[in-house]
Amino acid sequence: MNKLISVIIPVYNPGKHLVKCLESIINQTHKNLEIILIDDGSSDGSSILCDEYEKKDSRIICVHQQNSGVSKARNRGLEIATGDYLHFPDSDDYIEPDTYEYLLNIIDEYQCDAVAFEHFVTYPDKEIIHKRNDNCYGLFDSVNTQKQLVTGCQFCCNKLYKKELVEGIRFRDDILRGEDTLFAAQVLKNADSVWFDKRPLYHYVQSEESACRGVFRPSQFTVLMLYDAYRKIYNEQYKCVWPYFLLYMQDVLISLYYDIWSDVNSKKYRKEKKEFYNAICKYYSEIKQAGIISKKQELKFILFKMSPQMFCKIHKLIHNL
Repeated sequence: MNKLISVIIPVYNPGKHLVKCLESIINQTHKNLEIILIDDGSSDGSSILCDEYEKKDSRIICVHQQNSGVSKARNRGLEIATGDYLHFPDSDDYIEPDTYEYLLNIIDEYQCDAVAFEHFVTYPDKEIIHKRNDNCYGLFDSVNTQKQLVTGCQFCCNKLYKKELVEGIRFRDDILRGEDTLFAAQVLKNADSVWFDKRPLYHYVQSEESACRGVFRPSQFTVLMLYDAYRKIYNEQYKCVWPYFLLYMQDVLISLYYDIWSDVNSKKYRKEKKEFYNAICKYYSEIKQAGIISKKQELKFILFKMSPQMFCKIHKLIHNL
């Protein structure tokens, strides 16, 4: 299966990780690639490195733009892409040498529209394989694909999509937390079937230079816009998935609340913390009524609702053990 894969990589100050990312892609066993580098105003020398790689590999297209954010960079790449399939790796991560060959073989075998695959969480001194229960892997229809997305297979970088699924869909550049999962949900709504594979192929690199990794940024308040965005997706065909999305959001907002609490400027965000707290409490009854919450998640919510401050102190104590 010698299909053309468009690999769209937003590049913004990835530092030393960019070389490993690019080398892992240009040296793939599947050679029919279109590698689109969107340099989003890097100031760490990555712009020059992108140009150097473009000169030595004819498959690479390099575009420079003023810093506009990861979503606008990916959307710029989508305007250029001509491949049969699309992949969206981050510039500080990397993939296994036979990733694309392996994924195309799965698509050929199961005649599916996309493949989701597992990942490594890669630290400087160790690596952990992300695993789920065996019943989370295999071939899924449209409804169960959406359920998989919000119960443990988030992100857009661990999926290979048929390009036709993406027609008319773009990344939301006004949402700066969870926008990649939203994109995947919108795209995979167009898929008849998706294969979820247990083999880890993507290395999600954890480092000081990485963009997110537990440091709070005010732009993350836009996560609350996801409620309306997903409500439009799940309003009719996917009503049964809505409670799973709410449970996913409960975990996201509690995590962000903790990040704000840990921030030295926490007092500045009293109003925003209250918004997070109210959103979590507002939707809890729907989660509870659906019967999908575990005892551990329920205890987490009860403690958080009773006293967010106490919850954060306990979480910090456990986290630092």
